[in-house]
Amino acid sequence: MRLGLLLLGIILVVGTIGFVVIDGANVFDAFYMVAITVTTVGFQEVFELSTPGRVWAIVIIASGFGIAFYTATAAIEYLVDLGEFRHRNRMLKRINAMSGHVIVCGFGRVGRAIYANLDAAGSDLVVIERQDESSALAEGMGASVVHGDATHDDILESAGVERASALIACVDTDSDNLVIALSAKSIKPGLRVICRATEIESERKLLLAGADAVVTPQAVGAERLAALAVQPELAQIFDVVVSGRPVEFHVEELDVQPGCVVDGQSIRDCGIRQDSGATILAVEDQKVEMKVNPDPGQVLVAGDRLVVVGTKEQVEKAAQLLTKP
Repeated sequence: MRLGLLLLGIILVVGTIGFVVIDGANVFDAFYMVAITVTTVGFQEVFELSTPGRVWAIVIIASGFGIAFYTATAAIEYLVDLGEFRHRNRMLKRINAMSGHVIVCGFGRVGRAIYANLDAAGSDLVVIERQDESSALAEGMGASVVHGDATHDDILESAGVERASALIACVDTDSDNLVIALSAKSIKPGLRVICRATEIESERKLLLAGADAVVTPQAVGAERLAALAVQPELAQIFDVVVSGRPVEFHVEELDVQPGCVVDGQSIRDCGIRQDSGATILAVEDQKVEMKVNPDPGQVLVAGDRLVVVGTKEQVEKAAQLLTKP
């Protein structure tokens, strides 16, 4: 656009000088003549043109109109780019204000399903996608989108990986998911990273790369199909508890806070089941030992992590018991 404006200015100056020299016009009339010629307004000749003057006018039309068109096109492209820049800037400001959000890398079929479930649960989300079409689709669904390759550290940082609570890597290839896990863990070692694996053999490599959990959709689908065939009732219960559509029960991890009413009490006497209605499925003690279906006599102490199941209201009551002194 700067080049076009420069050339346009040169045409105006040179064209004005040409009319002054060729036909003896005054400077303003000559400039006005060049202006209406370049812009193809074409009112009328301001002064009588000689034959050389008309030839000069043809030269001005041929060169000036082309430069004016080029400049107008460049200006339109600049305005479009400026609009996209402002849009990206607003998006980055919104992402920079987030904390404790979940980053979804990849917005294919799996990524879209993950986004829909987390969005319905009220989670703050940032999507990283490198395909233009998928990025536009994510924005159309209301997502905060970082357009780029999630295997690059700068893209992860743009998505606020240092402030995120979790990252889900579900791009098309296992190798990219592995690199994403390595990059995310190198930036924030304590970040919870969940990876999708298309090949069962990739699960071990992804775990070695730092993934906290790996899900293989093919294996999960196979187990689900088998469960529906031989244990349909159990499969339905599994649906209610895990997929939550519609959500009837919630499974959550809750920490025992120091000085709460539960601290130092056994599971039998702590009152979680009696007062909240939630059920303790497992206890992870400070030795990071997970005890599933724990003994009712086990004593709960500050720092233990409980896995509880119940309705949303029951889980919230249980959480209050674990924090209330």
